[in-house]
Amino acid sequence: MLNLIVVGNPDYYSFFSDSKGEESFPVSRLFESTPDSLRKKLLPLTSKTYQFLQELPVIFMTEPEFEVDEEGNTGGYYSHIRIGRISNIRAKTINREKVLAFNYDLTDIIGKKFLTSEKEYVKKLELGSFGLNRNFWAVKDIDVKEFFEILGISVKAPEASAAVKTEAPDNNEDLEVISDINEYLEIILNHPQENNEEVFYRGHSDISYQLEPSLFRKNTQGNYRYRYHESDMITELLTVQPAEFRDDRYMLDKLVRMQHYGLPTRLLDVSTNPLIALYFACSKIKRDKDGNEIDGNVIILTAPKSEIKFFDSDTVSCIANLSRLPSRIKSNLNTSLATQAFNATEECGQLLHLIRDEKSYFKNIIDPAHLSKIVLVKGRFSNARISSQAGAFLLFGENVDLPETGLSTLNVRKLVIRNKERLMQQLSRFGINESTVYPGIEKAATEIAKLYDGRS
Repeated sequence: MLNLIVVGNPDYYSFFSDSKGEESFPVSRLFESTPDSLRKKLLPLTSKTYQFLQELPVIFMTEPEFEVDEEGNTGGYYSHIRIGRISNIRAKTINREKVLAFNYDLTDIIGKKFLTSEKEYVKKLELGSFGLNRNFWAVKDIDVKEFFEILGISVKAPEASAAVKTEAPDNNEDLEVISDINEYLEIILNHPQENNEEVFYRGHSDISYQLEPSLFRKNTQGNYRYRYHESDMITELLTVQPAEFRDDRYMLDKLVRMQHYGLPTRLLDVSTNPLIALYFACSKIKRDKDGNEIDGNVIILTAPKSEIKFFDSDTVSCIANLSRLPSRIKSNLNTSLATQAFNATEECGQLLHLIRDEKSYFKNIIDPAHLSKIVLVKGRFSNARISSQAGAFLLFGENVDLPETGLSTLNVRKLVIRNKERLMQQLSRFGINESTVYPGIEKAATEIAKLYDGRS
């Protein structure tokens, strides 16, 4: 295995000029293009995760550039490459951004190297549609020698390329396990909560599911499925079904409706009712290849009341309208800038234009820190399902630190859910079943049919 750290301008990173030193990397770009099964073992970020990463060699690369000399001759795409080790990994905040800081020690200066066909190495390294053309930190299950062979680079066996036999940690090992509703209620009722805090819940039928919105989900290779096409999907749906959104004043309302109909969005449903979350954790009984029931989980989220927003909040408008910006514009948003400097940028100007479509009075001031937040939003109970599920939403900004990292502003606690069939029976005694969670005559009819099935 190896760490692969790809960056844009080499002048911004000291490992392209110094053989030893200290550097940092944004948590928001961590484990992109990392196999999904491996990424889930490495999160949340703990001392076990850091130890694992420190045992692997690191390849530092620049994004590929195209060489054209003064006479117009082309040489192809090249990258600057270094190999080394990292140590003393720790989380810190720099200019409002969560980063992993680390010490590095270079062992091999590979230098400027031309790369083979992009189509070929992107496929073999499972890098997704953006390939090496972005900043990211991946963990790859190959050794250094094989990595260079895939890139078409011929080098002597580097000092750091020795095969590393190490097992990825499993950070789910120490979670609390629930198999009875009494155990569950005891934990819920004793969960620490201050007067200025509010608690929300989310249930997953599969413990491997991450606390992330559908827009941010990745495929098995660890590459985003929808994220870079957000504005295109939204524009297309608004074009083909304009009547559905005619009465939606705010972009948040549109996103809620889009999610209801199955479009991937930056919203994630949560509930103020812990029994609803438990229902979702148990409602689908899945089995592994050996026939064993796959655990579910319930996630308890605790947040300060001051951080909870309502549907007409200006912060919510700013984040929700990010969804209308093309991917290239979003990638150029520099939220580390001071407020005045950020609001003078062209990218901010485009976002302001979108916000004023729904709020003509909106001032020419956007706090860039808000755009990288995850905010809890209490939506309007505009449909029966939201009301019956005591619904609220997590609204994800751009380049956020996902709750799964353990470095988010959200306080997250996970419970493992087992013995789902029994728990579903117990939930039914509390009036939590398909017809109450999904209101409507079809679900009510299904639930009544179940009740009378087999009666003489």
